[in-house]
Parts: sequence; C-alpha cells; structure tokens
Amino acid sequence: MFTAPAYLSPSSIGTFRDCPMKFKFSRIDRLSEPPTWAIHVGTFVHEVLEHFYQLDAHERTLDSVKALATERWKAGDWETQVDSLIKPEGTIVDFKRQAFDCMKNLWKVEDPQSTELVGMEHEVDTDIDGVRMKGFIDRFTFDDEGQVIISDYKTGNIPNPRFKSEDDKFFQLTAYALMMQEADQETTSKLQLLYLKHGQKHEMTLTPVKLNIARGVIVETKEMVDASCESGEFACNVTKLCDWCFFKPQCPAHA
Repeated sequence: MFTAPAYLSPSSIGTFRDCPMKFKFSRIDRLSEPPTWAIHVGTFVHEVLEHFYQLDAHERTLDSVKALATERWKAGDWETQVDSLIKPEGTIVDFKRQAFDCMKNLWKVEDPQSTELVGMEHEVDTDIDGVRMKGFIDRFTFDDEGQVIISDYKTGNIPNPRFKSEDDKFFQLTAYALMMQEADQETTSKLQLLYLKHGQKHEMTLTPVKLNIARGVIVETKEMVDASCESGEFACNVTKLCDWCFFKPQCPAHA
C-alpha cells in the first residue's frame, strides 16, 4: 500500500494516464529526473519572456528581449547549468541560438506591444469534485467580453496528430480553465498553445462540454491513482517512448 500524493496537477494527471508506473516513480517514490537540454531551453525562454512582458508596451522590442536574455543568462548562471547537463545536445552557442530563435518567433504568433497579460506564472490551488488540484498557469489575459484567455509557451516540436489528438494537447489548459473557474470564479473563452520553435499559434474555443470532460478525467484519474496506491499495482505502458524514459532502468517492464 502506498500513500497517494496530497494533490494532483494537470501534468501529473497526464503522466499517470500515459504510464502509471512512471507516475509512481516520480510522484510516489519521489525520484527526480535530471534536467535535460529541452527542459533547460524551455525554462530559460519562459524566464526571459516573463520579464519581457513586465516591460511597458513600447519597450517590448527585439532589442529589449536580446538585452533581457543576456541579463537573465548571467543572473541565473545559465552557462554553468547547461555545461552540467549529463547529455548535452550541442554547445553553449547552440543552446543560445535555439533559445533565442524561440524568443524571436514570439513576433510570429502575436504582437508583444499590443498584448497585455493580466497574470503570469499564476498559481491555482483548488478542489475539483473532491480532488485537490494545484498548478501554475504560464499566462492569461482577458478578451473584449471580460473572459479569460489562457496561453502556454511550448519550445518543443508540435505533437504529431497521429499520436496525440487536439483535445489531448489542450487537456492541461482545459484543466487550468476549470481550476480558475472553481478558484477564481473566472470564465475562460479560449485556450492557446504558442509553439515558439515553429512560430505557430494553435487555438481552441472552450465549451462547457470540454470543461465537463476535463472534470471527468480529473475525477477518474484520482480514483485510479487511489486504487493503484491501495493495491500497490501500477501498470507499465510499454511503448517506443520507453527508450527516452529516465526511469527505464528501474522499470519492471524492462528488467
């Protein structure tokens, strides 16, 4: 028997539904994965853009994002962090180029000078039908009708629709919209995935049906987590993705 986590997050729900055993390693056994090149790129880009959108609108230029990238690089000692990666995918120059290309592509998905964000890295901690949910929303703003638009930066590749449906890609943001509705009494109208690597914006209009589906997924997943903790049995979902899983050496499916 295992003790279930005190709360779930949209990302941990995704982990459990992808592979319960991976969820056990990360959320029950508390085994931490070392940072990767991709995670560092995403974290650095998020950090720079968070500071970028704190500037006055007229100051949000390509030159200012360059200056902020240099400032945050030094402040966070990012060179040391990238140098310490176990499996680097290139040089420091490669890392800087990849990260800055994502920042430049922001101008392909929106006009930063006319985009006013209301919240960034907004923490939400609430209860969904008895399930405690917690997480951080990248950013949100309001539309002309006063409803929320939630958006999320993505610095990786766009998922192949053959393996991940549009609704699956938006599940995390849909869950956040439901959490904001329960915690802040705010209604969300639209969700946006900003694929900065490719300079593309994918949008989805949110409906009550989609919110109810997310609610059902949250409650169902919590029930499955509790059942696995009670029985001690966590299934291994064996796929080609196992070759990229940090926990593969410990996984009973590959013993």
